[in-house]
Amino acid sequence: MERIIFVADYPYLTKLKLFGFNQDIASAYFKDLSLVYNEDNIKTSWESIVGSSMSHYPVLALHDVPPTTFSSSILTKLCITTNVFDDCLRLLNGRLKQLTTLNDLPNLKCFSLTCDFIDACDAQIVPLLRHMSYLEELTVYLSIENRDTFVDGTHLHNEILIHMPQLHLFVFYIRTDIGTTDSMRKLSNNDIQQTLKKIKHQKVGCMTYYPTFGGICHVFSIPFLFDRLEMIGNTFPNIIFNNVTFLMVFDSIAFKCEFFIRVARFFPLLKELQISNCRSPL
Repeated sequence: MERIIFVADYPYLTKLKLFGFNQDIASAYFKDLSLVYNEDNIKTSWESIVGSSMSHYPVLALHDVPPTTFSSSILTKLCITTNVFDDCLRLLNGRLKQLTTLNDLPNLKCFSLTCDFIDACDAQIVPLLRHMSYLEELTVYLSIENRDTFVDGTHLHNEILIHMPQLHLFVFYIRTDIGTTDSMRKLSNNDIQQTLKKIKHQKVGCMTYYPTFGGICHVFSIPFLFDRLEMIGNTFPNIIFNNVTFLMVFDSIAFKCEFFIRVARFFPLLKELQISNCRSPL
């Protein structure tokens, strides 16, 4: 590393990406950034540490850790994976001064959140996002369980978007899984699409599916910018999912040959396909 950094001056360098770091090397360099630079006028405003697998790194819990353990007064963008949602909240408790505190986040302009299998969206996610009224860009990927109704365009508008007047980019994918109840209303794709008209200035799509155990609804922005799509049934809209590399399909009805022809057409970069079906393909 030193041979690369110190061999010359890089006056126009604004971003540095490092690949192939093992755990020991990454830990050594990113504990003390003075090993990488020593100029007083150089500031780190964006830091993203992405490993090939979360299992390659030891668990770092932020519970009961003093704010001074990890803090920054100049960091304005942070990309990080946490095991639990509470750690996301702890990162916003004042450790990062430019992101300020959970009481108000006036300096936070861009926020991205991915949560797999969360069952407290209305109690945790929505209150968190309401602290971000100055956001200009928001990206969310959520898989929500144990909810009585689908998250649709009306819910997104009334609970989140109306509180973000400066937002001009909303990239999202939200899947809601609800269990079978006597009062469950089976909404069609058209019903959900009508509510999505409240999300203006961009194209949106939806898919609904009703297996025997309840209902599943997908709402998303177009183009679909995420690499995973799970729990779709035998049908899906005529949309090119250019970024999806992992697809899981689930249905009690046998998948026909025509379905896989459509998958090949509309998922051109697909690398992994998982099929959950009790019947053999026809």
